[in-house]
Amino acid sequence: MKVIRLAAGIFILLLFICPNIYAAPAGNPSDTKMPQGDGIAKLKDTVGSVKVSFDADSIIDRDLKGASDVTSAEMEGEWYLLRLGYPMFEDRFEPYVKLGLSHLEASWKENSRFVVVKGDNEMAWGVGGRLLAYELPEYRIKFVIDGQYRSTEPDIDDVTVNDPSRTVSASEFKISEWQIGGIVSMEFPLGAGKRRGRYYKSDIYSLVPYVGLAYSDCDIKGKFTYEDTAYDIGNAESDDKIVLITGCDFVTPENTSLNIEGHLIGETSVSGGATVKF
Repeated sequence: MKVIRLAAGIFILLLFICPNIYAAPAGNPSDTKMPQGDGIAKLKDTVGSVKVSFDADSIIDRDLKGASDVTSAEMEGEWYLLRLGYPMFEDRFEPYVKLGLSHLEASWKENSRFVVVKGDNEMAWGVGGRLLAYELPEYRIKFVIDGQYRSTEPDIDDVTVNDPSRTVSASEFKISEWQIGGIVSMEFPLGAGKRRGRYYKSDIYSLVPYVGLAYSDCDIKGKFTYEDTAYDIGNAESDDKIVLITGCDFVTPENTSLNIEGHLIGETSVSGGATVKF
């Protein structure tokens, strides 16, 4: 019960902090010290550990707020990003870069017409950093802050106005997102022995469930001209910027972890990923 109360207390503190610092999704893995082993190539004692991760993020529904004459604006689609991270300062801070592909679309109502703009598969990139802000080793509880930015500018693959596809001109489609936030995680070792109330550090497989809040915003530009009429979503942003994060890592002893994560409230999305430590 003491551990549960402690975890609940940290989470309540997070509820008050995150809306004021702007928050963002984290995970895969949920903290900078995972995986805990030396890695495949054991680079830690020479150039330092390197983490290579793959994230697949599927946005099911994200409501947007566009121009004054735009209603029912939404975004959906997928991001597929390879992430390269470099843990520093005894694995407490991890800057990273991302590179991959996006496949996104935006829809809205304008001039009594329903418009859908679909982007093609286009290069996407991002940067970010993760900080292990506080931990309680005795209870395997950690508090992590993560901030990131990602962007893509796809060519328009298809535009529909009141359903049929249209040939358009003077088109633009650009998506940028910036996010910073925090999560609380608690590690549960699987099949590990104990010594004086502590788990052995070797040969431990772990489940690491986590929960947190995020402040996530975006800037979406989508416009085109059809039959001398200009359609423009008008620098749309997220309608609800607070996001609830839930997820879980499965971590091996030496060099790999798997992750699944879901977002609710501000957006509905699910992501999955894997990390390998070198």
